[in-house]
Amino acid sequence: MLRIVICFALLTSVAHAGAILNTLQSSGDGDPGWSGGLDGMFSGSGGNTEKILVEAGGSVQFRGTASRLRLQISGGYEESRREVTARNVVAHLRHNRDLGAGWATVTFGQVQSNPFQRLSSRVLAGMGVRRRFGNDADHRLTLGVTPMLESERLEHEDGHLARGRLSTFLTLSQRLTAATTVSAMGFWQPLFSDLADARAVGNLTVITDLTGNVSLKIGAAVEHDSRPADGVEKTDWNSYAGVGVTF
Repeated sequence: MLRIVICFALLTSVAHAGAILNTLQSSGDGDPGWSGGLDGMFSGSGGNTEKILVEAGGSVQFRGTASRLRLQISGGYEESRREVTARNVVAHLRHNRDLGAGWATVTFGQVQSNPFQRLSSRVLAGMGVRRRFGNDADHRLTLGVTPMLESERLEHEDGHLARGRLSTFLTLSQRLTAATTVSAMGFWQPLFSDLADARAVGNLTVITDLTGNVSLKIGAAVEHDSRPADGVEKTDWNSYAGVGVTF
């Protein structure tokens, strides 16, 4: 059975990078088979303020009896007075295989581009494990660690930079009421060669079921790089609100 989720954004506040992809978002345990999701937002204004903002994303997942394969894609574009002020795209492929007793493998690859971070391309590939504590809809905590290889190409610089990072992550999901759930996730990714050179990502979301097939999502995300490329700010953030429809 194919399950599709469509999210219509109501409000978005963006700084520099546009949408920050939550690669640890849960798609629920559900039955084996295919599922997917789509979300998008468009905003335009004219006259004294001329601005266009487009954000879109989607995911598709196949769940087997003991494994899960998920592809996520997200992108954003912003233009003000015919000048591009934001443009980014991220694609993330992740595979998990259950090992029992809450343990599972984590294997992933990711490609990202953001010229406003001087990032022509960033390719990530990693493999590790995660441990889940709690396995019910009311409370769930997950910890994981995945050593990974990173390859970057920066604008106006020759060649590429390849290096290793340790990616550690945490996710927490807590049901507050019968209709409301809060979820949080965070990454900390230092270089193996220099732990002070690290990136961090955080995301907090509150989801409220409005009816059986409609939910309200409100959240915020932040991304920090302790040593970004020259001319790039260390921190990007965004906030969002939207309505999701499942069918």
